[in-house]
Amino acid sequence: MYNVGIIGLGQIAYHIDKDPNRKIIWSHIKAYQYINNTNITAICDINSQIVDEIGEECHIKLRYTDYEKMLKENKFDIVSICTPIQTHYEIVKKCVEAGVKAIFCEKTLSYSLKEAEEIEKLCRENNVILGVNYILRWDNLNIEIKKLIEDNAIGKIYTMVGYGATALHTSTSHLIDLMVYFSNSDPQYVIGEKQEDFIRVAHGVKDCGGIGLIKFKSGVMAFIKGVSSSPFKYMLELDILGENGRIKLYNNGLTYDLYQYSKEINTAGSNYESLKLIKTVNKENENQRMVEAILDLINCLENGGKPLANGESSLNSIKIIEGLKLSSDIGNVVFF
Repeated sequence: MYNVGIIGLGQIAYHIDKDPNRKIIWSHIKAYQYINNTNITAICDINSQIVDEIGEECHIKLRYTDYEKMLKENKFDIVSICTPIQTHYEIVKKCVEAGVKAIFCEKTLSYSLKEAEEIEKLCRENNVILGVNYILRWDNLNIEIKKLIEDNAIGKIYTMVGYGATALHTSTSHLIDLMVYFSNSDPQYVIGEKQEDFIRVAHGVKDCGGIGLIKFKSGVMAFIKGVSSSPFKYMLELDILGENGRIKLYNNGLTYDLYQYSKEINTAGSNYESLKLIKTVNKENENQRMVEAILDLINCLENGGKPLANGESSLNSIKIIEGLKLSSDIGNVVFF
C-alpha cells in the first residue's frame, strides 16, 4: 500500500469532479481513491474549513493547514502538489528533504525556467520520481496518434499548427506539451508575441496568452495560437503535416483524421498524389487518464524509469512559454 499526501485542496485536487459534465475522474483525490493500492493518509490546505469538509467527505483523518508540519509528521510514498504554480518550487524542495519517493505536481512546474530546472535537478539527483500533470499524454486518442507517428504513418514531420485558449501556463501549456510529445524533440528557438488585450490572472499572477513560431531540433516547425478573451473559451486543435500524410486532431481533442498521399485522388493532374482520408477516429469512451497517470507513477516506483510526463519533458514547455514571452519583450528570436 502506498501512502499518499495531498498538498492544496482546490479545484484539481477534488472539487473538479463535482462538475456533472465531467464523466471521468479528473481530481487527484478521486483518482487515488479509485486505485486499490494507494491510501490518502493526510491532506493539507491553508483553508481549514476546506480541509475539514474534504476530510469528512473522503474519510481522511489527518488534516493539516501547514504542509511542512504534515511532511514532518508523516512518511509518504507519493505526494500530489495541487497548489498555485508560484508555490511549487518551495514545496517540491520540502518534499525531497522529507524523503518523499514520488511527486505528482500540477503543471507548470514554475513560472520561472530557472526554478523549474532546479526542481528537475533536485528530484533527479535525489532519485525522486517526478511526474507532471500534463494529462493529455495519458489520453488514449493521443497515445494512438503518437503510435501512428512512431509507425511512420505520415513519414517525417514537417510542421505542426496548434490552436488553444488563452493563458500560456494555465491552459495553452497542455497544447504546447502535446507538440513536444509528438515531435519527440527539444526546442531550438522560438519567436512570438504576447497577448495584450486580455490577460488572465491566476492566483494573483498574470498569465498572458500568446502566438508563436517554434523550431524544434528535429527540424519540425510549429505554430502555436494561445489567445482568447476568456479562460472559458476552450479550444484544442492540432494539425500535423508529414512527408507522406497528415494527422488532424480537432473537435476539442475528441476526434482525429488520418490522411495519406494517394494516386487514387489525383485532381491536380496525372501522376500527382493528393491527400486521402484513411480513417476518422472519434473518442467513444474516455479513458481514466488521471488514474493512468498515477499508475504510471507507481510503475516507475516499482520498476524504475520516468513517467510519460516528467520533469525533463516538462522543462521544454516552460522553455517555449518563457521564450515566447521574452521574444515578445525584446522583439527578436530566442534561442535555447
